[in-house]
Amino acid sequence: MTQYNPFLRLNRLTIYTKNGEIAYDQNFHEGVNIIRGHNSAGKSTICNFIFYVLGGDFKKWTTAAAYCSDVYAEVFINSEPITIKRTVSDSGNQPMSIFWGTYKEAIKSASEGWQIFPYRRTENKKSFSNALFLALGFPELRGDVDSNITMHQILRMLYVDQKSLTLDLLMTENFDSSITRKTIADLLFGVYDDSLYSDKISLRESEKDYDIKKKQFEGIEQIFIASDNETNVETINALIDENSNQIQRIDEHLEKLTKDQNEGSKKSDEEELKVVTIKTNLLASRNRLSLLQSEIYKYEFELLDSQDFIRSLEKRALALSDSLLTRETFVDLKMHHCPNCLSPLEPAKDDYHCELCKQQLPEDKGSSQIKRMQQEIDNQIRESKKIYLEKEHKLLEYKSSYPTLEQKVRAFQRELDEALSNVKTARNQEFDELLIKKGELRSKNDYLIKQLHALEQIEVLRKELTGLKIKIDSLKTNIYSKEKEQRNRLQNAFQVIQSLTLRLLHSDLGRQTEFSTGKKVELDFEKNTFSLDGENNFSESSNVYLKNSVRFAIFFASLQKEFFRLPRFILCDNIEDKGMQPDRSQSFQKEIVKLSSESEVKHQIIITTSMISPDLDNTELCVGDFYSETNKTLKIG
Repeated sequence: MTQYNPFLRLNRLTIYTKNGEIAYDQNFHEGVNIIRGHNSAGKSTICNFIFYVLGGDFKKWTTAAAYCSDVYAEVFINSEPITIKRTVSDSGNQPMSIFWGTYKEAIKSASEGWQIFPYRRTENKKSFSNALFLALGFPELRGDVDSNITMHQILRMLYVDQKSLTLDLLMTENFDSSITRKTIADLLFGVYDDSLYSDKISLRESEKDYDIKKKQFEGIEQIFIASDNETNVETINALIDENSNQIQRIDEHLEKLTKDQNEGSKKSDEEELKVVTIKTNLLASRNRLSLLQSEIYKYEFELLDSQDFIRSLEKRALALSDSLLTRETFVDLKMHHCPNCLSPLEPAKDDYHCELCKQQLPEDKGSSQIKRMQQEIDNQIRESKKIYLEKEHKLLEYKSSYPTLEQKVRAFQRELDEALSNVKTARNQEFDELLIKKGELRSKNDYLIKQLHALEQIEVLRKELTGLKIKIDSLKTNIYSKEKEQRNRLQNAFQVIQSLTLRLLHSDLGRQTEFSTGKKVELDFEKNTFSLDGENNFSESSNVYLKNSVRFAIFFASLQKEFFRLPRFILCDNIEDKGMQPDRSQSFQKEIVKLSSESEVKHQIIITTSMISPDLDNTELCVGDFYSETNKTLKIG
């Protein structure tokens, strides 16, 4: 059979009592799994345990369930076995322990191979939802919904429970938000795209950056136009060179005049002390500036090194994903002829024996090891990015303080120059005039250099604006394309869901006339409800039938459309409720089994019923005994 990922299958559920005895231990299989028995025999309790061990937040345990201590589940996630353990508690937000291997391997391991994850993500550790999402291959959730979408929220779509309101599309929950429900639907319908969110954030920031730089560009440009300044860079450089040559000639003449002056004139003690003090301050400031520059170079190098390290980790993560994909691709390749003589091969005993030599295959831990490595690399990437941001913030602090310290050094230098010039002996008029001329030339050069900087800034801004415009146009094109693809996928998904819902409704026994003639099914995740031809005010049992039809239609749609991210798993504890008659429930059961048998895609359905169809009772579809008041699901001593 074909497997669409993400894929989730429960292989085994084991529940322990507080004294260490096994209260429940059953294997589950692909396709339909039926837990059957009388009312109050504990069927719902088993469903609640499945919901809980897979990541649901549950604490309203029955009296029998409260005697239990731990629940284990061996599951296949995208064909790789992992074992999950959670401790039974009447407090919410319990952590989860994950072993990357089978249940048999897990119970033999005291601690090695186990990882404990909290319910909520912290600054230093990801949650078990993050770990399971990574294993399932879900995209990274961004923005306001990041911390709100957990495995509990995903399971609200996968678990049809008895406690929820009949007209609630997803599991009823207090303090629920429409954006959370909408994101759940978009994620599981294969519509949510984390790159689209990134593109929208990037577009918003780029447009903001473009507006700021455009105002800067226009402001500087207007100043140049109004001041009638020279705008030719070559002309400005020529003027600077000419002024510098004149300054050099003046310095040479001043040096000659200085030698002719009274060399016996001395500086006063007070003036000498002032010069020494200024020199000391200047030297200290220059040292601090040099150290600051060294720190800036150091952090810039470390940031480049960190970028390379993060990129290498991301390449390793991608390589591991490719490795898993290769294993999953080739695992389904079957050999039908001997590679030596080309004779037809006899079928293997089962999937655990080699098709060629018929020997039992060894347990393959390779893929599980890859999953564990994926988790470790993901942790390294998160930690490295955190350190990178800290270094980037520190570099920004250093760079921000650099201009101030640089100006301070320049101020001390000017002060020293002035002090040295003031302690000279009396100059003649020619000497003073030359100094004035030299100062004027320096001022002109300073002004011309500022013009050059302004022109450079204008050119840099012009190039940045051009680059930003190209980036903005590209982002808008990408966003439009991705949103169009989202709309097409969503429309496609709803069409399939409607078709399957109507099939289930039309297979009803005619108890609700509208079900036989219904044409349009609508789902409203923001309001958490559904309707048939605009109505959902039927009898209570018909509302249950309609709700179950919608939820199973969503599930079976994921078997028809590969782009769905719903992990081809559904748990239903609500086949009959609100006065449902046995023949109506049994008809629905048989239609679900029929739809399941028609599909060539791997999946798992777990349902409970107290009205099992005689055609399905005591078949390979049933899990465990027929439970009753004297033979309950949980064996509590």
